[in-house]
Amino acid sequence: MPNTTPLRPAAPSPRRGSPIWVRALLVIGSITLTLLAVELYVRSRTPAVVPLVETDGGGEVRAVFEANDELIELWTGRLERMRAGRNSRGVVNRFSARYGWANVPGGSGTHQDKPVSFNSIGARGSRSVDARPPEGALRLACYGESFTFGSEVGDDETWPAQLEVDAAPALEVINLGVGGWGTDQALMRYRDTHAELASDVVLMGMLSENIARNVNRLRLVYSPGTREPLVKPRFILANERLELVPQPYASEMELYEAALDGSLGIEMAPHEWWAPKAPKSGWSGALAALKSRKETKRRQGWFQLWREPEGEPFKITLALLDTFHREAMDNGARFAGVILFPVAEDLPKPERQLKQLTTILDERGIPHLDLYDLVQARKKRGEEVYGKNHFTPAANGEVATRVWAWLREEIGIED
Repeated sequence: MPNTTPLRPAAPSPRRGSPIWVRALLVIGSITLTLLAVELYVRSRTPAVVPLVETDGGGEVRAVFEANDELIELWTGRLERMRAGRNSRGVVNRFSARYGWANVPGGSGTHQDKPVSFNSIGARGSRSVDARPPEGALRLACYGESFTFGSEVGDDETWPAQLEVDAAPALEVINLGVGGWGTDQALMRYRDTHAELASDVVLMGMLSENIARNVNRLRLVYSPGTREPLVKPRFILANERLELVPQPYASEMELYEAALDGSLGIEMAPHEWWAPKAPKSGWSGALAALKSRKETKRRQGWFQLWREPEGEPFKITLALLDTFHREAMDNGARFAGVILFPVAEDLPKPERQLKQLTTILDERGIPHLDLYDLVQARKKRGEEVYGKNHFTPAANGEVATRVWAWLREEIGIED
């Protein structure tokens, strides 16, 4: 039987024929829901850390970091062991009130499955350093980060150790590199040791990624995956001159206490370049947070900093290299040069050579050796370059050969 229920006329669409105020309310409601969704998304994706607020003085300084439950549990255990006198840390990257962390003088052990040892001044290898180099030899001191230190290889497989063998008996080579260091910490190490060592030749090893470390104070801000509360000093530019901002903790126990009581993120906030801007609350907070996330993502692409010569990271890094060279020559060194190491991510992209930096170094008369072409050629030959993240023993050997040829050419050392 057919349905005889009379059809009701369709209700008029509020979008057609409705008063203008109804349509305005619908538009406002739609925008409000969209903004609410954005706000909820941003808050769900943004860490529960209140970042640094830049102030001109007298304003509130907020923390750049706040530990999560996992880190709190880890650090609580370590602090308890320290208080009980049972802190059994390794000999590599031990806390240092001066540098943030450093190698243990006279220590030996295993690091990244490789045997490591340090002499009485904390240089890599167990051989002692006398007041003067062997008769007829020039003393060469190497400063820098993990590629200078020789992460992932044994004491005799680092490029400084292999350089000494290649150059014997012309050079005595002292390896003062420390894993994870910035160029700033290496400059401080040079200043602390040059008078004692009186080196004839000094070299500063610098990884391309050092531009990011040189404006960082709390490693967890720049590299959130870090498991330790590593802190470091850094330099700022005041009237175009480097001015040191020291790290504030006198002991490892004091550092861990600050990490657990929440003061670490506040005390390390001043001059932390990697701190994002603080998002505001409300709808403007959603837009500010989105902008902050975009800025953070840009900064995580640290190589871009090499394309910004007027930016603070570039200017600080250049000032560190310039100061190292000038002070070394003023202190009586026969030669002071810079060695530039590429990371594995640099090799597929020839545009990631540090051409802007090397051009300026040339203009300032600072000798430098960029290893990009050497490493790239080795990779194209199908030979291993990197282990997990650092040079293999064979790659270290090729670097040593190249450095020796460079030194002979630059300062006329005979075989």
